[in-house]
Amino acid sequence: MLKTLGLMKYSLKSPNLTAQRNIHYGICIRLWSKMFIEESRMNEETSFFEKTLLDEDNRVYVEKWSLSSQELRVGRGWRIEKRRLYGGLSDGVDLITLDNGELSLAIVPTRGMSIWKGMYKSMFLGWNSPIKNPVHPRHINLEAMGGTGLLEGFNEMIVRCGLSSLGAPATDVIIDNMGRKKEIMLTLHGKIANIPASLVNVRVGLEPPFPLEVEGVVYERSMFGPNLKLSSIIRTIPGSNLFTICDVIENLSGSSSDMQILYHCNYGSPILEGGSRFIAPIEKVVPRDSVAAKEVENFDVYGPPQSGFIEHVYFMKMLSDDDGNTTVLLTNKDMDKAVSISYSVNELPCFTLWKNTSSLEDGYVTGLEPGTSFPNVKPFERRHGRVISLNPGEKFIFRVTVSAHLGKDNVRKILSRVEAIRRGRHPEIFRAPLKEFSPI
Repeated sequence: MLKTLGLMKYSLKSPNLTAQRNIHYGICIRLWSKMFIEESRMNEETSFFEKTLLDEDNRVYVEKWSLSSQELRVGRGWRIEKRRLYGGLSDGVDLITLDNGELSLAIVPTRGMSIWKGMYKSMFLGWNSPIKNPVHPRHINLEAMGGTGLLEGFNEMIVRCGLSSLGAPATDVIIDNMGRKKEIMLTLHGKIANIPASLVNVRVGLEPPFPLEVEGVVYERSMFGPNLKLSSIIRTIPGSNLFTICDVIENLSGSSSDMQILYHCNYGSPILEGGSRFIAPIEKVVPRDSVAAKEVENFDVYGPPQSGFIEHVYFMKMLSDDDGNTTVLLTNKDMDKAVSISYSVNELPCFTLWKNTSSLEDGYVTGLEPGTSFPNVKPFERRHGRVISLNPGEKFIFRVTVSAHLGKDNVRKILSRVEAIRRGRHPEIFRAPLKEFSPI
């Protein structure tokens, strides 16, 4: 049974998500069918070249490989290359460069199908982390530093948080294999970003618009624990300024399982600078804590790099169009460079803005983070109905589209999209944390 979370609108603070999911089941199927009819037709009508680069079950591993439009003689200007990194903490990391001729992405199957960085024409996409290169998960102890060990490899442009938990480190209570209550440690943002893919395929459409796809399958599983499967496709077309991440999360267990996901989309210079702005069709803004509350009037404006800066985090609910789709935008001071993220608020109803305008050396970065929940401790999110319970065999699908914009005319075009969703409405700005949104 394949459903999208978005096909059943639920309150950000409703404790009865399962009941609402059942009530809206019929609506779910109809909306899902409409949403994916175009993609289904493309897959039925388009022939694909396909190459398997990694298949753990069948002992397939290709260390080095490349393919271009000239070699395949379809489309123009694109190239896909796979290589393995050697030396240091990157030793053994697989890296796939997906280049459509205008936009290139560095995809890391070894790190949960994260996207390390990108480039659109002359504009860098990503940020400059103190961790300069991809770190192999074998060097990451997630429980280090009080459960924040993920930070020792944190340098991606887009990293998933989840799948069975996300948010700040916490203690949770489960029922163990003996039927007894047991306390377990939940580490920062979960495990998925530090689990290597078990299957990686590359596909190229042989007919217009010649879609370019990298597919990866990642399992988060344990004996007497969760058994979740992430099937991800990262797709673009030659000459495009955008790419789409299409993820399916499936519960392979014979019992129900918790599920959370958040897309941590991170950007620094040149888009982020003093005077940069976050622009979005916001319904409400809530500061996470007292530190963020002091600057809530300027939540959408960024300062220059500042040594010793303490992060500001804001929780938001976004407005959407009639189909539940929304777009958020980060633009530089002159509004001639921008990146936008489009997604469904029905699939990803919670949005978090992370502002970390620290020194350049320490990581000058902001995170635009649509998710199924806010990145609070999991027990708090569960109490407020924002942790999904997946039935056995149940699947959820999520889509996130990221677009790069260069030049004032192109930035104005995406701004008009945001304004069309906003329809003149102004956000409700709360001056202090709310107990429904934050435990602090």
